[in-house]
Amino acid sequence: MLKDRSKTILEEIEKRKAVPIPKWHFALQRFGFWLLAVISVLTGSIAMATAIYVFIDNDFIEDHEYIDLFLAERPLVAEIVASIPYIWLGALALFTLVAYFGFRHTKKGYQYATTKVIAGALFASLLLSVGLNTIDVGKYIHLYLIENVHVYNKLVYANEHRWTHAEKGLLGGKVIQYQKDQKILVIRDFKKKIWQIDISNAEVRTGTRIISGKYLKITGNLTGPQTFKALTIQGWSKRYRKRPITLPKIEPIKAVKDTLNPSSQLK
Repeated sequence: MLKDRSKTILEEIEKRKAVPIPKWHFALQRFGFWLLAVISVLTGSIAMATAIYVFIDNDFIEDHEYIDLFLAERPLVAEIVASIPYIWLGALALFTLVAYFGFRHTKKGYQYATTKVIAGALFASLLLSVGLNTIDVGKYIHLYLIENVHVYNKLVYANEHRWTHAEKGLLGGKVIQYQKDQKILVIRDFKKKIWQIDISNAEVRTGTRIISGKYLKITGNLTGPQTFKALTIQGWSKRYRKRPITLPKIEPIKAVKDTLNPSSQLK
C-alpha cells in the first residue's frame, strides 16, 4: 500500500516536472518579510512623529495668550477634535498592519498572538517617533508638505490654518525679505500669498529672530489686499521647542610676563 502511494507521488512529480526549491529561496523570502516589517515600523514612526508635532504645535497646547481668539468661533473640545491629525494616525495604522503582515510571515512569527504583534509594532513606532522628534523630523516633514503639497492643507487642520486669517488679525508665514531701515517685512503665508507688513510700531517678543527663512506669527490689522500693520511679532516655535542656548566659554586672560630686555625699554 505504501509502495503504491510512493509510486503515485513519484509519478505525479515526474508528470509535473517539479524540482526542489533551493534553501536560499526560503532564506531570501524570510529576509524580505523581516525587511518589510522593519521598514513598516520605521515608516510608522515617521507618521507618528509628524502626528505628534502637528497636534502639539497647536497654540491651545502652549501659547494660551491667544486662546480666546481661537475659541471665539467654537469650543475647546471641538477645537481639539478638529486638530487631531487623522491622516497621520491612519498612515500609522496602515503601516502597523503591514508590519504585522510581514512579521507573521517570518519563520517564527506565527507563534505570537496578533494583539502582541500589533502592540509591539505600535510601541516600537512610538518609541522611535520620540527620538525622531528630538531632531525635529516631524516638524520638517510637516512644513515641507504644507509648503509643497497643496492637498495636504485640506487633510490636516494644523496651527498654520489658524495663522492664515489676516482679516481676523492673525497672520503667519515665512520671512522673504526684511527691510530693517524702512521697518518693512515681507512674508509668504501658508497659502502662497505675499504680504507686505508695516512693523514700525510692532512689539517684537523676546527671543524672536527676524531673518529670511524664519517662520513668524504676527498679530495686527489688515490695511489692504496684501498689506498688514503688525502689533506683535513672535517666532513660530513654542517654548517647549526652544533648545537652551549654549554660550561659549570665556577663558580667563592669563597674565603675560614682561620678557622685554630692560635695556631695550630704556631706548
